[in-house]
Amino acid sequence: MIYISKGISKSSLRKPLKVTRCGKTVQLSGLQAELWRKGRYEFASAQTKAEELALKNLSRAGLAEIQQESTHIFRYYALTSCVLCPTQRLNLGLSAGERELLCWLKKAGLRVTVAELIYLRSREIRPTRKLLRARNRQALVESIYNPFNISDNLLEQQMESAECRDRVVTDLISLLKRKKLVLL
Repeated sequence: MIYISKGISKSSLRKPLKVTRCGKTVQLSGLQAELWRKGRYEFASAQTKAEELALKNLSRAGLAEIQQESTHIFRYYALTSCVLCPTQRLNLGLSAGERELLCWLKKAGLRVTVAELIYLRSREIRPTRKLLRARNRQALVESIYNPFNISDNLLEQQMESAECRDRVVTDLISLLKRKKLVLL
């Protein structure tokens, strides 16, 4: 069982740990706090039944996304259940792919999903002035969605088999590790 943590902690060294997600603050201690910290910047795995039980409680509180297997497809699905929020840190030392993803996340004028990022990369749609900022959000939406993928979750299903899916997921995890991204 793998998982990734969601939420924001201002002071991860204090006990008990306070994690905020969607305006709600949850106080964690013991095993739950340890597990949340472990999955904060990368996928982690539960090793014992006690950890699995604690993870299920974190998941119920909205503080973790759990998947049964540690494959790329399951990592993709875990991230599709998260809201990707860029931080205000400087973008030094990033690869071209990471910089492009961060540009979409910061400047798109709307919350871009993992599936949408994969679609943009698979179609080689670059972040340009015509697609960025709030005034151009309609153009961005129209460049992503069409009659073949507009239905509920259809884009997510189509992007699960996209050739660039694993690269985008890897780049997003790299941004998370570098603290350029927060998952909610």
